[in-house]
Amino acid sequence: MKQLLIGLLLLLTLTSVRAEETRSSQFAGIDRNGSDCIWIRTVRDYTTLDDQNLLVRGSGKRSYLVTLLYPSFELRSSMGLGFSSRDDQLCPYGGDGVVLDGLSPEIVRIRSITEVSSDQAEQLMVQFGRKEPKEQQTAAPETVKGAEVEELD
Repeated sequence: MKQLLIGLLLLLTLTSVRAEETRSSQFAGIDRNGSDCIWIRTVRDYTTLDDQNLLVRGSGKRSYLVTLLYPSFELRSSMGLGFSSRDDQLCPYGGDGVVLDGLSPEIVRIRSITEVSSDQAEQLMVQFGRKEPKEQQTAAPETVKGAEVEELD
């Protein structure tokens, strides 16, 4: 019984390590502890990536990875979302949060906001399955010579 319990704990540990490695690879090159702020009036669009992360697009083609303090199922099923802030800026401190308008509306505080480049935003969309990857262009086939035709007399 003791060996079974030790084996189960080892399996859970390895599973959680693997999950963290997968999460880390999804955010390669992105600071997940960002403290950027977004002017709320500049928010143009958003895309939910999973239950805890969303990509917010602001003015000037700026994109931000917003990570919530804890996962929320409502993030994916919400018909819309809003922001809760003391001022006109959305920041990962000061109690600012995302208002999820689902079956049971809730406010989830923000853990981090990180500005990402357009390439990083594209990469996140592909990695989270929100966009198909750009197809690799295949090399043009070598020129094919026509078949020789033999004339019959």
